[in-house]
Amino acid sequence: MARQDPHSYTDLDQGRLTDVALFLRVDFARKKLHGRARLILDGPTTGTLDLDARDLAIERICTVDGDAIEYTLADADPVLGSKLSVDLPAATAAFDVFYATSPDSSALQWLEPSQTAGGVHPYLFSQCQAIHARALVPVQDSPRARVRLEAEIEVEKPLRVVMAASMDGEKPGSDDSLSTWLFHMPQPIPPYLIALAVGNIQAQEVGPRSAVYAEPEVLEKAAWEFGGVEDMITTAEGLFGPYPWERFDLLCMPPSFPYGGMENPRLTFLTPTLLAGDRSQVNVVAHELAHSWTGNLVTNADMEHFWLNEGFTVYAERRILEALEGAEFVALHAAIGRAGLAGAVKRFGQDSPHTRLRTELTGVDPDEVFSLVPYEKGFLLVRLIHETVGAERFDAFLKTYIERFSFQSITTEQWEVFMEEQLPGVLKQVDAEAWLRSPGVPANEPTFASDRKAAVDVLAGAWGQGQRPTKESVSSWSPEEWLLYLQGVPKEIDLSDCKSLDEAFGLTAQGNSEILVQWLGIGVASGYEPAIDRACAFLEEMGRMKYLKPLYTVLAANPTTKERARALFTKVRSTYHPIAQMVVETVLK
Repeated sequence: MARQDPHSYTDLDQGRLTDVALFLRVDFARKKLHGRARLILDGPTTGTLDLDARDLAIERICTVDGDAIEYTLADADPVLGSKLSVDLPAATAAFDVFYATSPDSSALQWLEPSQTAGGVHPYLFSQCQAIHARALVPVQDSPRARVRLEAEIEVEKPLRVVMAASMDGEKPGSDDSLSTWLFHMPQPIPPYLIALAVGNIQAQEVGPRSAVYAEPEVLEKAAWEFGGVEDMITTAEGLFGPYPWERFDLLCMPPSFPYGGMENPRLTFLTPTLLAGDRSQVNVVAHELAHSWTGNLVTNADMEHFWLNEGFTVYAERRILEALEGAEFVALHAAIGRAGLAGAVKRFGQDSPHTRLRTELTGVDPDEVFSLVPYEKGFLLVRLIHETVGAERFDAFLKTYIERFSFQSITTEQWEVFMEEQLPGVLKQVDAEAWLRSPGVPANEPTFASDRKAAVDVLAGAWGQGQRPTKESVSSWSPEEWLLYLQGVPKEIDLSDCKSLDEAFGLTAQGNSEILVQWLGIGVASGYEPAIDRACAFLEEMGRMKYLKPLYTVLAANPTTKERARALFTKVRSTYHPIAQMVVETVLK
């Protein structure tokens, strides 16, 4: 068996899927999607074809004419799920799989009306990265196996279905109480980018090629927060070439969405924790937009090469922000990212193989080792190359790279060969081998000059000498400076300091979630009761893993709050996405 992806049963020598056509019914009562997937191959194919499946109930598999096809669904592997082996008759060009998802599908979260902004209608959304498309549809669930998509999805009125695809409207359902929503994705995408959401969803245009989708209760707020998206798109086009996906729409998700954003093409999913009211977290939008070129267009071949997606995208995000906000702004963001990288390396251990860029993950669930390493260490390597060859030369390289590998999924080794062709000798010059295949962060990392960061560092560094911020000294601070300051002070401080900082600056009532969570970590570790109460309330309000992990970690580490953390998770576990549940369970162990 010629498996190329350690997280998939896919063997592309058996045949390759090129198109998936879904015909599904949304069943909120049973928490299932059911119907059929028509799987179309790149040519007439005979014999065994192995697909990925996780917790799918396979009803039958047949030819497009309805003749039964033999298949075997193997026992589930804890990481990979089940191998679905289909015995294709001679010269099969397409076949149908009739199936249903599980109520416990790792790709889907079903929300009760009480978990939505409106409180009246239920909600459903998918999250297929890293290896969860197989829990939504039987497919070759590897980024190497890109597919085009069509879908007809039926749901009870008045709910609306949206997908990361061209939205082609609706037609009558199978009875008067139902509507069928139509979609197609003409470009081939890796399966982890298949995405849908269902709920009381409305849209508001915010630009010539962008709309914001959300529940009506948060739509206006979200449309304002993300209203500058067209400037971002045109700026990105100037850096990376024409936007390749026609639309860049945004879906503001319910609070349980586990990520800051997910770059699903044509419909990026965004956490409502970005709705700070001051557009202070729009860097997340820039990041997901940048994925339109680095990640969605040029894709990592599998999760062992994840840094190709994320390192290049953090670099591209900060190039967009630099053009819009200036170099000082980017220096602050780079410093925040560097602090996050240091924390990730510390958690894994300096010598951990999970702090390499080119990883080896056979038998390892990629969700369990998800961290900032591929993002921020990858960014530092790309930026180092940029600085080594110069901006003009690197910009030309980057455009050539995107053009050369558009709609392809590549490995680190393929990237290295291309680098040597285009920028000969540069990999050796920057010691790329150490960056890619050694743990930790090499000593030749790039640095970013910032007078504002330097001033924050001085004040934070003087904490032990009794220096504290005053309202006058921080009156012009940006959210980035506040975040850097809180990252720089001790992780545990006196209760009197907690109280004075909180009273002076309203940190426990902070609307910016990044600042709030950084402060709550300090407050909980210090035993500051208002911070403990706010942390527990915050964990009941949202399910973003970036915040769940540190807050549960600090609550569990404090002997006075450890049991409270366990009781809280027992109470709210069902409101978190399945991926987030796993992460919190790992923390609390």
